[in-house]
Amino acid sequence: MEDFKEQYRRELADQEIRSNKHTLKGFGWFLIAVALIWLLTVTGFFEVDKKLITIAFISNIILFIPAVYIYLKSDLSKSWIKYFLLSLICIVSAVIAAFLSFHAVLVYVVPLLLAIQYRRRSTIWFVYAVNTVTMLISSLVSFYYGICDLNILLQSQHVRNWYLDIITESALNIPFNENPVFIIIVFEVFPRSIMLFVFSIMMQYTVKSSNEDAYRIAQLTYLKETDTKTRVFNKNKYVEMAADYYPKIERISVLFWDLNNLKKINDEYGHAMGDMAIEKLTSVLYEYSSDRCRVYRIGGDEFLMIIDDPKQEESETIIRSVQGKLEADHMNNEIKISSAVGLAFGSGSDIFEVVKTADTCMYENKRRSKQERKA
Repeated sequence: MEDFKEQYRRELADQEIRSNKHTLKGFGWFLIAVALIWLLTVTGFFEVDKKLITIAFISNIILFIPAVYIYLKSDLSKSWIKYFLLSLICIVSAVIAAFLSFHAVLVYVVPLLLAIQYRRRSTIWFVYAVNTVTMLISSLVSFYYGICDLNILLQSQHVRNWYLDIITESALNIPFNENPVFIIIVFEVFPRSIMLFVFSIMMQYTVKSSNEDAYRIAQLTYLKETDTKTRVFNKNKYVEMAADYYPKIERISVLFWDLNNLKKINDEYGHAMGDMAIEKLTSVLYEYSSDRCRVYRIGGDEFLMIIDDPKQEESETIIRSVQGKLEADHMNNEIKISSAVGLAFGSGSDIFEVVKTADTCMYENKRRSKQERKA
């Protein structure tokens, strides 16, 4: 019952919630993967330092706790949630890369893959920036405390200091760089950041294309479900909701509205004035629309208002209010708009019967009104 832009914004908000849930699931899969690596390491399948993989595993569990807390306690539609969760993913990636070194080179791409689903280029560049910073810290930690790249050559599982101690105690005189920070930044972090930059650009195109597709899908959905002239839901949407949604609602109220004297208005003042009368009734009904009170145009001048779990006297109050607003409004000081309405209550599983009862009550209301006018 919203215009297209409002409906599209609402869909984006729902998508934000779904994406945050997916990010948290990705966090969980990350944790499961590290747990599996840890388990295979402690059982001797992988030749990785058990202490290092244990530190990485415990660190990830600690980082997972605030993510779960936010999922349980916070409104997932808030924009800051995604930045917090994606930052945690970047930190987790850095922790894994720091302690597993060459075993986890591709881990930095994972936060970018999760950022795509938010369909915002700003999110991708935020992740890229955080990734670059955490990658720098991770590379420095990895150099001093992670698995040394020499292990590939020597088929071992030691860290840098172990090799330094061996060389110091031996007769070999091999010079070691005493200040490797510059080398790490220039020859490790910088090339990786360039590759991540290229990935970010490519993902940006994917996000743009995804946004365009989402907009077209939302537009088609809006046209399929909405009566564009009056902005309320159309009969297609009513049939869909009656089949899939309302049977799950324990109690509903149905208000069946029909514009009075539409034929007379069309004959005496023209169809343009008749359309204006329909739009006036719709605009009044639209004021009461919400997530639990939906309005459907099911015919030329016939409208359904269906309320989920109506409160006491809510339906009757709406009827009095709508009729009062219609009576107070006159078009061109000549046409008085009025409507007949029928009200029925029942279970959502019996929605067609409830609508039929409301329809019968509406015609009875219309008949009484004609009799009163003749009297």
